[in-house]
Amino acid sequence: MDWFLSVNADLSEWFWGYRQFLVASWIAVLLVIYGGDLNSAVRRVMQPYHFMLRMAVFVLLCTFGYGAIAVYGQLALSFGLLHIDQRWFAGLVITVFGVLSVLAERKKQA
Repeated sequence: MDWFLSVNADLSEWFWGYRQFLVASWIAVLLVIYGGDLNSAVRRVMQPYHFMLRMAVFVLLCTFGYGAIAVYGQLALSFGLLHIDQRWFAGLVITVFGVLSVLAERKKQA
C-alpha cells in the first residue's frame, strides 16, 4: 500500500505542474465532442432568418463563441482544481480522460 501511495504522490506532483495543459486539453475535447450539437442548436434557432444573418452568427460563434468557451472554461476549471487536494490529482486526471473517452465513444468521435 505504501508503494501505491508513493507512486500516486509522485504522479500527482508531476501532473500538477501540467494542470493548465491538461485543463486546456479537457476543454478542447469537450468542444470537439459537443461542438456539433451546439452548431446544430444554433442552426435550428437561426433557420427562419436570412442566409447572411445565419452565416454571420455562425462565423461569430466559431470565432468568438468557441474562443470564449475555451478561455473562460479553462479559467473556471483551473480555479476549481485549486480546491482539490493535490494528492488526488493523478486519479482525477486518469478518471477525467477515461470519462472523456467514454463520451467520445458514445458520440462516435474516437
